[in-house]
Amino acid sequence: MKVEMDTYASSKLRSEMREKKVTTKAICKMLKETFEISLSEQSFNNKINRANFAATFFFQCMYVLNIRLINFDIDNIEIKSEKA
Repeated sequence: MKVEMDTYASSKLRSEMREKKVTTKAICKMLKETFEISLSEQSFNNKINRANFAATFFFQCMYVLNIRLINFDIDNIEIKSEKA
């Protein structure tokens, strides 16, 4: 199943959270303790659901999840042309 590029980071983050068995509440706490980023669970979910959050935020999440190697499944990313 191909995933649109603009939602890939969101899907990747959720996948890593599931693999590490980290809840939304837990990652919010980890982000607060490590980077002083204060997010409620709802704010975190809203940010992730927007699917166009900053790369910095993505890498901060990967850091607190202790992900040291990020594998991208490039064959399952769909690229949409911006041409009309």
